[in-house]
Amino acid sequence: MRVALDAFGTDNAPLPEILGALRVLEDERDIEVVLVGPEEEIRKHLKSSHPRLSIVHTPEVVHHEDKPSEVLKKRPNSSMAVGLRLVKEGEADAFISAGNTGAVMAYALRRLGRIKGAKRPAIGALFPNINEGRTLVLDVGANIHVSSDILAQFGVMGSAFYNALFHKRPRLALLNIGEENAKGGDVILNARKRLERENPHYEFVGYVEGHEILSDKADVIVMDGFVGNVLLKFGESILHTILEFIKREVKGNPRAMLGAALLKPAFKSVKKKADFEEYGGAPLIGVNGIVIIAHGRSSPRAIYNAVLVARTLYKHNLLEKIKAYLSPKTPV
Repeated sequence: MRVALDAFGTDNAPLPEILGALRVLEDERDIEVVLVGPEEEIRKHLKSSHPRLSIVHTPEVVHHEDKPSEVLKKRPNSSMAVGLRLVKEGEADAFISAGNTGAVMAYALRRLGRIKGAKRPAIGALFPNINEGRTLVLDVGANIHVSSDILAQFGVMGSAFYNALFHKRPRLALLNIGEENAKGGDVILNARKRLERENPHYEFVGYVEGHEILSDKADVIVMDGFVGNVLLKFGESILHTILEFIKREVKGNPRAMLGAALLKPAFKSVKKKADFEEYGGAPLIGVNGIVIIAHGRSSPRAIYNAVLVARTLYKHNLLEKIKAYLSPKTPV
């Protein structure tokens, strides 16, 4: 498959993108990467070539401070716009960017459009759970205000993504402030009624509360984008904070330092399980193409893993799965 990679998305672009691309090309023989962005700048950092690596020049890039509402008019030939055009025209099978999330969404909707039947796209994030697995949480920032039918549809599309990535029928839940059936506002209650209808693509398990997100009670958890974005950013900060607490407690305490040295492998293992870079980025689910939004702080390893996730979704026909799951023949 061929992946279009925005070479100017990360905070340290284009080096993480280049190194991540070269690493994946060395390890995986069935992938081609197209670096999209100002060619001269890319070549300054590209110390070696590869037969499956190419460059598509663009005269401009999108910056993190750019307003998504303005980039479509002001930057029509940016690396994001051109990369998504490659997907639209069949010259690439997936697009990855670690740049401005709102801009990626705006360009994706303009260039690719929505999958037939999808009311709105959602951004999904994979959280670790207590049983060594991953839980898909969506929406984590694409839609602040949603109706009950859109919330229910997020669950359906999330189930398609989970099945494509992990090959299992997921347990689906709604995030709520309690487990009782009567808890929550009208949007949550009506979304539950829709999701409770028998559906062959998922098992609806009801509500989960905030403390159960990492408990492995559900494989896909649905919420609006405001709550999801707060949750995502809190989750990104908590591991760092806990490790910082441990460092401060250990510092200057010989016994604690010895214990920490003995536990170092365990700390590394825990950090790896909670590391966002293990899956590389968040899928934009519902647009008519495979789009992965990586973190601005992404390292080459994160870019590498984002490419592998894109390949998995391509090979397992994510778009066709979402179309099938949204079919009118399937109750929602």
